Amino acid sequence: MDDPRQYSDPSQLNIPYDVVKLPSKGMFYSSKISELKVTYLTASDENVLSSTAIAKSGRMVDELLRRKIFGSDLPITEMLDCDKQAILIFLRNTAYGPIYTFKLTDPKTGDVFDYDHDLSNVEMKEFSLVPNAEGEFEYTLPVSGKIVNFKFLSSSQEQELTTLAETYKGGIVPIATKRLELLIHQIDGERDKSKISQMIQTMPIKDSQEFKKFVNLSSPGLNLKVKTKAPGGGNVTTSIVMGADFFRPFFGL
Repeated sequence: MDDPRQYSDPSQLNIPYDVVKLPSKGMFYSSKISELKVTYLTASDENVLSSTAIAKSGRMVDELLRRKIFGSDLPITEMLDCDKQAILIFLRNTAYGPIYTFKLTDPKTGDVFDYDHDLSNVEMKEFSLVPNAEGEFEYTLPVSGKIVNFKFLSSSQEQELTTLAETYKGGIVPIATKRLELLIHQIDGERDKSKISQMIQTMPIKDSQEFKKFVNLSSPGLNLKVKTKAPGGGNVTTSIVMGADFFRPFFGL
């Protein structure tokens, strides 16, 4: 259940806050909200950040968001990951500064070196797709020629895919087809979930691969890729990962 403080107005409670623009521009939410009021990290938030139990449970990100978002009825579980990431970067930058230190490995020497990355330079990806009245996007499958209507996955749906393997003990985990079932809301006018599932099972692999590639390239978000040169001269590429370690190094844990 979401923290009721998420739905309060910070301006009425004399709580300092700022407004964070969402990479999704709000076009995927029924409320169409494109920015959120977010309060700053406080001493009481250290209880969450330093909690080993919350970190191990994977609930740290959502718990922080519930505590820091105000004046919105947008459920945390329905937010897109990119919108969560934008808020987490805001919280970290305003609390600890924008410098994030990576420990990277030199590909030529094997030595570990530190690289400081400025999080204030993280940019939003260009997003040009236009949704229909149902908030869905259209894509034509290249092999079958069928038209699919889809929506980008919410964070709760991404989490559902992450935990899917737990229900398949040693068996084949249908993560590829399950992702398609969550993404696709219509195929050639058909909206019945069971029929869509059957159509996905027999979808040519070229169609499924090209569709997923299109979704990945077209999805709203932040550019979290980090590229630098190692002391030995080689190129190193990594990514900013949003999780417990994004905050916890400040607590020496």
